[in-house]
Amino acid sequence: MSDLVIVASFASRPEAVVAQSLLRSEGIETLMPEFNVLMADYDPSMMEHGWRLLAREDIADEARGILRDAQLG
Repeated sequence: MSDLVIVASFASRPEAVVAQSLLRSEGIETLMPEFNVLMADYDPSMMEHGWRLLAREDIADEARGILRDAQLG
């Protein structure tokens, strides 16, 4: 089984959710560990890495490419 690696980080949750949806539409499943952070008890130190999308290491380059192409397009 492949390890999970960070494929992208975002400054906001909505950006991360859109990126995750794009990847899912391309058949790439990702995990967003910070998805369920309770914003009522928000502490900026909790989000030092931003909203991260993790994917299997063996498909990470493909996921990064899809996100890069989406930003350029």
